Amino acid sequence: MYDRRILTHFLILCGLFSAAFLAGISAPAPVAGQVVEAIQAVAEQYGDMAGGTLFFNILLHNVMASLLLLASGLAYGVIPVLAVGSNGFVLGVLYREGAATLGTAKTALKVVPHGIFEIPALLFTASYGLWLGVAAIRRARGREEAPLKVQLNLAFERYFAVAFPLLVVAAAVETYLILRPL
Repeated sequence: MYDRRILTHFLILCGLFSAAFLAGISAPAPVAGQVVEAIQAVAEQYGDMAGGTLFFNILLHNVMASLLLLASGLAYGVIPVLAVGSNGFVLGVLYREGAATLGTAKTALKVVPHGIFEIPALLFTASYGLWLGVAAIRRARGREEAPLKVQLNLAFERYFAVAFPLLVVAAAVETYLILRPL
């Protein structure tokens, strides 16, 4: 029963991510420039790190962000929805900017490793966060019987079974791509 609800949330968030990605691709130049500058400022933090340190920092950042995303779902699911939308938008902007300088094919090859591991982990985690938010709303309205603790435990169990391993692989791929000479 829970998995069917999660699938619905997952598909809705996939649609939102796709729409936000397209919005990012067509964002006005000043907005795109601000997004690129912000991402470059974050990326500079990782510039001088060695392989193991870089991997650990990327993994730690992604795990902490995703755990907060999951738990924030209890705030009626607003933050997971905003996180998916903003991630889709930023990726769309970065894809457009990369395609303009590197070409569409090379940019796609740089984005694909993230899309195989990191984006599914984000969508999976946000789906459980949204599910928790819907459960919190239903509980506040007196329509939910199951205790939130049970649902929260299930969400964290599924996170560590599915999303966490994806984030480990994503951190390894991202570390490789950053350290690989162009």
